[in-house]
Parts: sequence; structure tokens; C-alpha cells
Amino acid sequence: MKRILVPIDFSDNALNALEYARVLFNNEECAFFLLNVYVSNRSVMLSEEYNDTILGEMSDESEEELDIFLKKIIKNNDQLKHEFRTISVPDTLLKAINSVSVSKKIDYIVMGTKGAKGAKEIFLGSNTVKVINGINKCPVIVVPQNYVPKTPSIVAFSTNFKRAFHQNELAPLIEITSSRGAKINIARIMEEEYLTDKQNANKEILKGLLQHLDYIFCKIDVENSETEALRDFAMQTESDLIALVHHKQNFFQKLVEEDVVDKISFNSPVPLLILPELK
Repeated sequence: MKRILVPIDFSDNALNALEYARVLFNNEECAFFLLNVYVSNRSVMLSEEYNDTILGEMSDESEEELDIFLKKIIKNNDQLKHEFRTISVPDTLLKAINSVSVSKKIDYIVMGTKGAKGAKEIFLGSNTVKVINGINKCPVIVVPQNYVPKTPSIVAFSTNFKRAFHQNELAPLIEITSSRGAKINIARIMEEEYLTDKQNANKEILKGLLQHLDYIFCKIDVENSETEALRDFAMQTESDLIALVHHKQNFFQKLVEEDVVDKISFNSPVPLLILPELK
């Protein structure tokens, strides 16, 4: 049974992220853990303003809203293989996700890019990046606001071939694409015209890992920025999902360093599958 964590702030965007997870893992046995963080700042929680009584009331309100949310989900759920559990904690989003990911042995984290209802600080682009950077071993799926959930048929996988890939690292990508018969467009985003010997060797390793899948290699010319190049490539190829391995020398990390991650967090046309670097 797959174990999937979905942060919930009771917004339409969070509900949409959960719906995407349900569609993505349709017909698979899944336990969905719905996590609500009702105090996202520990310093606030420890202040005199937030005494035990107030925190208790906030806890009760969180659990009550989760219960209402859960009943709504169950009422509209027609997949008997899916079950839902709720978790309510007073903590930062990152610490809560890390803790639950370990204790519940989570396989995937699925989250929206923007929230509401007094908790929008949790789901803004910069905090989405904090979650991605702070999760070491679990793939994160980021669902754009207003994206209409559907099963992916074409996946854009971005790489520059500067490092070797590992079987466990690409396992989520292989699992998602193979079980759905999806095609992988491997996008090489780099200014150099030719690959080095090392890059060619890494490309051959990737071929071996994907040998049973439907894939092609594509080179993307960067005119303005890598962000726009990948986004345009996804749109032109009608990709339903963008996959990236999150390591220090890759495209996603470059976005973080350049402080333009909001472009991919909010303007990506399709969901992102962020694969953690495994050594």
C-alpha cells in the first residue's frame, strides 16, 4: 500500500492537490495522510499570547475542520482502494512533514503551491522550496494552482547529464510512467552543443535504467532562461508532468540560488515531480 502525505489548509488548492494524488494513484491501494499545521511558527506558539487554552482551542478547531474535510472526501470517494487519515499538529510545516514522513513511512508528498484561509504563508513559493530542500529521501509532487487533475501521458524529465543516476533515485519516475504507459521526453537543457565523455557515460547509464520504458532524448535551446525553456518545452510537447532530480548542481538548485523559484512554483503549466538525490 502506498502512503501519501498531503498538507491540508482547507483551501480549494489543497483539495485540488489531493484530487491530483487520487487521480495519479487511481486503482492502487493507498493511504492518504491529510496533515494540517495549525500553528506554523514555534516562536508564536511559545509566546504569552498563545497559552494552553488558546492552543487547545486551535487544536480542536483544526481537528473539527479536518473531520468536516474528511467527510467531504469520503462522501465523494468512489475508489475502495483509497483510505484517508488525518493528522493535526502545532509545528512548522517542514518539521511536521519531516516527522510524519518518517513515522508514517511516506512514499510521496503531494502539495499545492498556494494556500488561503489565514495560512497562505505555508504554501507560498519560498516555503514550497523550503519543503523540497528540507526533505531528503521522499519525492515531492507540486501541483500548480487551478491545474485540472489527469493521469500523465507525457513526462518531461530535465537533466544535463553531469552526474550518474541511480536506480532508487529514479524509481518514482519509473513507477509512475511504467504503470500508466506514459512517454518520457528527456530534456537536455544546456548551452554546450556536445556532451563530454562523462556526460555520454551518464547518458548510457540512464538508457539502461529506462530500457523498458518509452522515451526519447531532446535538446532544448535556451534563449532567455532555463526556467522559460523548460516551461515552453513542456507546453510544446503537451507534457502532463515535469520531473527533476534535486541535487546541488542541477537545474532546480540553480533556480533556488537565482531566487527565481517562484517562476516554476507558480507558472509551471503542469505538476512537478521532485526526486531527491540518493547516493
